[in-house]
Amino acid sequence: MLWGGGELYQALRIFDGGEPERRWTGTLAVLLTLVNVFFYVVFDILQVRLVVLSLGISVLAGLAGLETLRSSSVPDSRVRITSSLSFWLLAFVFALRAGGTFFPDGNPAGIFENSVWQTFIYALASIGFTLMNFSFLLLCNDQFNHHLGQLALTDPLTGLFNRRAFTDMALREMACSSRSGEPLSLIMIDADGFKNINDTYGHAGGDRVLQHIAALIKEKVRPHDVVGRLGGDEFAVLLPGADHATALGVEERLVTAAMEYPAPFKEWKIPLEISAGSASLNLISPDFDDLLSRADDALYRAKGQRR
Repeated sequence: MLWGGGELYQALRIFDGGEPERRWTGTLAVLLTLVNVFFYVVFDILQVRLVVLSLGISVLAGLAGLETLRSSSVPDSRVRITSSLSFWLLAFVFALRAGGTFFPDGNPAGIFENSVWQTFIYALASIGFTLMNFSFLLLCNDQFNHHLGQLALTDPLTGLFNRRAFTDMALREMACSSRSGEPLSLIMIDADGFKNINDTYGHAGGDRVLQHIAALIKEKVRPHDVVGRLGGDEFAVLLPGADHATALGVEERLVTAAMEYPAPFKEWKIPLEISAGSASLNLISPDFDDLLSRADDALYRAKGQRR
């Protein structure tokens, strides 16, 4: 039972993407088991054994509830709170079981007798274990729905917004700029010679280059700028509040960073060159397709100059 309680806690850590720490839960289970063996072989005291076992499980169930409450892979706080309460209920029941052994009705010698106390404890434990099972289903369902939502919005290779999500974000930012009169710019980015990279280093090397470019872009732009991968080796950055001169400065930083920081892949450093082109939103007649087309034209002019 103690080992199972430890595994339950470790399973919740793994569920949340953490690393298991079985050493300390395993050590706890072994130590408490040895204590119980001592109070069975040397001093046969059922009351002590019951208290040790109950408190051990209570602690592990309480930690499982805390781990659930802090879960970062389950975004719905209501699900986290509901699930953690089921583990804490179980912790409370076993703590009650431990404390109840010191009262007449909790006499461990009568643990299988039909008393009000025993009925109350077993009823609470049954409810707690049942709720715990439903909690796992709730956690898995919410995590699954969260992953589905992420897949619908993000590019799985780079973690950036995909084309659909980027377009939705761009339309929202454009509406805000139109109302406020604040400038907005778009930068289109393309990896130069990407086919040669794939031919030389294979598709795994090409994927690594795309991930490296995505990381460089995220590092060099502001936190509230919107970055997306539109497809293949084509990226886009939306710069709310930035005029064309500011966008040109961002372009230059990105192009320079790509040349200065080659992509690490196995034992190689893959040299990079990117081209970038930008355009600013026409606030009088805002149109996303027009903005995208003008930025795309600027990108291909830049690619032509690099050749």
